[in-house]
Amino acid sequence: MFELLFSNKSSKFVKNCDCQLKERLKQIFLILNKTTIPAKLFDLKKISGTEDTYRIKIGQFRIVYKIYWQELKIKVLTIERRDEHTYN
Repeated sequence: MFELLFSNKSSKFVKNCDCQLKERLKQIFLILNKTTIPAKLFDLKKISGTEDTYRIKIGQFRIVYKIYWQELKIKVLTIERRDEHTYN
């Protein structure tokens, strides 16, 4: 199992989001903890030009995370509503 870490930005997003979205995110994080690349369960893609960084689409929201294979850690970099600044 991988340890799940959150950037300051992503932890603030989870703290301030509504209860329904928070529950969906919780389920996704439990799945990520067991399956680092759950491509069959979600709309998941590797972010081009990066190493071991992926994004998951959940409706109008995007979760961007990086896998650290040696340390067995996953860091959630950002969770944002999709717009022109989401991947910058």
